[in-house]
Amino acid sequence: MNEKNHLPTPAFDLINPASCVNGKLRKLHRMINALYMQRFKPYDLRGSMVSILFIIGKMPGIHQKKLSEMLVLDQSTMSRDLKKLLNRNLIQFLETPDARMKALQLSPEGCELIEEISPVWNEIHTKVHSLLGDFNIQQIDQITKAIRSNFNELEL
Repeated sequence: MNEKNHLPTPAFDLINPASCVNGKLRKLHRMINALYMQRFKPYDLRGSMVSILFIIGKMPGIHQKKLSEMLVLDQSTMSRDLKKLLNRNLIQFLETPDARMKALQLSPEGCELIEEISPVWNEIHTKVHSLLGDFNIQQIDQITKAIRSNFNELEL
């Protein structure tokens, strides 16, 4: 029973917030993301924007939909970040046979920026990887793979 409001809460009484997988993952994300955000703040980049730039840089001509799927970003976040990157002239759209499919590539300014921020990213990545170790990184990969491959079963 919840003592504060004195109403019976039998279902809630069974809940242990410390065991919440979502809470644990969100906490981990906030801690790691804070490291990256601190270092990318001078470049006025959010973590999702860095990921978008890196993937476009590695996969020129990628379609916006595929990029969104790869990063598991909702459409509003993707649109907002792409708009900011376009306004800063860091990315550009390519002409495609199907006007509904937006293909992306880095602009020359975008190429310069990823070259500038890559050592920063690599430094953070190396430190985090060293802290976590190969085994824990592999575990994160396994967890991600398990959730991705069984995601439909998790949806209500």
